Order: sequence, then structure tokens, then C-alpha cells
Amino acid sequence: MLQKIDDAIAAVERVLLLVALAGMTVLVGLDVTQRTFSRPVGRTEAAVAALVDAVVGPLDDAARARVEGPVGGGVFVVVAVFFFVAAAATMRSLQAERSGQPKPAFGGAVVVGVAAFAACAVCVKALLWLFPSSVPGAQKFALGLMLWAGMLGASLATRERRHIVLDPVVKKLEGADKKRVAFLGGVVAGAFCFFIFVLGGLQIVGEIKEWSAGDGVGVYPSLPVPLWTATLAIPTTFLLMALRFWKHAAHDLQHGPPSTTDAHSVDLNELEKNAVEVQS
Repeated sequence: MLQKIDDAIAAVERVLLLVALAGMTVLVGLDVTQRTFSRPVGRTEAAVAALVDAVVGPLDDAARARVEGPVGGGVFVVVAVFFFVAAAATMRSLQAERSGQPKPAFGGAVVVGVAAFAACAVCVKALLWLFPSSVPGAQKFALGLMLWAGMLGASLATRERRHIVLDPVVKKLEGADKKRVAFLGGVVAGAFCFFIFVLGGLQIVGEIKEWSAGDGVGVYPSLPVPLWTATLAIPTTFLLMALRFWKHAAHDLQHGPPSTTDAHSVDLNELEKNAVEVQS
């Protein structure tokens, strides 16, 4: 019964983790794109102007405006289209190779690359039209989603016993002593997580009181979303980690701790044994 409940909670955690990662990626990507393409003079245009200035000599204001405008913009388009076409050609070649088909014609890659560049250009123009100055709250919301993603990942790692384990004592013990020490370690780890859960709960209570005290208090500056929605990740996941540590402790007391040697860890004893065999 407990395992079924844990499985259901883990399924919800995975969905929330996917949502947090996707939201964080989209928000940061939109914000970086907006800030990059809203500059009065782009990096490519500035580089072209600096190159012309170094080769021809100091440019007057009118010449610099032409170089940084049509000339620099044209260079950017040519370079961008080149990379889009190269990416399309590589993608089409890999797809043909995997399906056992002959190498596709380069003309198709040109069409796909130019179309992809045009679609991206339209999306960037639409983004700048919607958000001429910046994407409101993108960085702060992304930080909140990053907190959720990190804490959910830690909780899932605890469930799968993928957290960092320092077990030099457990490795040296056998039988009932090994079970009791592993049990004690799980209980202490769970107690520490429960302590963090209590502290996080107190923080949440304070933020909710501040948020409910009046309009515009305890919310993000850009949107009226309460700040405690991000802080909620800490007590929620630490409570789950505490319960899972205690669950592992009960399992270890009855059946013993599982082997820490798997695809994600290194058996130092086996490594030392192999090193001695190689030297001999």
C-alpha cells in the first residue's frame, strides 16, 4: 500500500519536474532572445563596423550608420542562413543514413534551412512586438521553477536511492550490525530532512501571512503570483524526502541495505583488487 502511494506521488513529481524544466527553459530562452535582438546595434553589426573601421579607417557617422545597418544586417542574415542550411543538411543526411536511404540532394537542405530561418525571424519579430522592453518577470519566474526542479529532482533521487551516500562504516559490517547501522543512518537523514521541512513550513506561513495582508504584497513584481508558490517547493519535497528516508530505514532494518555498487557508483574494493591484479 505504501509503495503504491509512493509510486503515485513519484508520478506526479515527474510531471511537475517536466513542467518546471520546460517552463524554465522557455522563459530563459525568451528573455535571452528578447534582450539579444532588442539591442540598437547587434554584435554582428558592431563587429562588421569595427572590421571596416580597422581596414578603411575611421568612419564618419553616416558611413558607420550604413555599415551597422544594412551592411551588418546583411552579413548577419548570410551567416545565419549558412548555419541553418548546414544544420538542415546534417539532419537530412543523418535521417537518410538511419533509414538506409541514399544521401539527399543539397537543394532540399537549402529550402528547409531558409524556411526555418524565415520562421525563426517571424517568431523573433513577434516576440519583440509583444515584449518591446523585456519579458516581464522571466528571470524571477525561472528561478522559482529552477527551485522546484532542483527539489523535485532531489526527492526523486532519494526515492531511487540515487542520493550521495557515505557508507564506509556500513561496508565494514555484516549481519545484524549492518542492518542496525543502516537503519540509524536512515532515521538520522530523515530527521534532518524533517527539520528542514519544519523550517520551510514556518517560512511558508510567514509568506502567506504577508501575502494575505494586502494587495500587491508578497507577490512577484510583474504578475500577481504569490512568492510562496516557489518557496512551497522546500517543505513539500523535504517532507517527502524525510518519509522516504524513514521508509528506507525500515527496509534496511528488516532486509539490510542494498548494495551501493551499480551503474552509477564505483566499488572501491573491487577497483583496488583490479589494480593489484594489473600490477602483478
